[in-house]
Amino acid sequence: MDIFIEKIPGGMRVDGLDLKNGKCGCTSVLPCCYSWTKVKRSGNIFTFAGKATGPESVELFDWGYKVRKGEYSVEVSMEDTRDKTIFSGYYPPRIEEWIEKGWEVVSTTGEREDFGLWRCATCKWLYKEKEQAAKFEDLPDDWKCPVCKVGKTAFEIIG
Repeated sequence: MDIFIEKIPGGMRVDGLDLKNGKCGCTSVLPCCYSWTKVKRSGNIFTFAGKATGPESVELFDWGYKVRKGEYSVEVSMEDTRDKTIFSGYYPPRIEEWIEKGWEVVSTTGEREDFGLWRCATCKWLYKEKEQAAKFEDLPDDWKCPVCKVGKTAFEIIG
């Protein structure tokens, strides 16, 4: 059972799914979010750990999973919060994406809650589709970030 693994900017692609590093890039202009994600490889074991919480976070929860395919395994652990407004890391693939590629779920902890997350590349503000009136793709082309006023093209999907 061959699994294609490649290095990609900021992380690794395992069986077609991206695991990406990300860290807080504080400046004197932006508030620090204290968030990060880290990917490591040790032989056939990939670990993805992340922290989406900050000093002001109050709605904390943990979640994660472990999946396996042949001799390979991916272990994910996230310290998350429901009240985040900025996040510097990246979310791992949804567990369903691994299952679609034939990976077996070994274990799960807690529940991932955020999907449809878009991040402003300039100020790290998050557009959360489940809290907004529209999907990000449906926003008008002239829509601007409410924090730093950059255009829609400065956003990337992170979860």
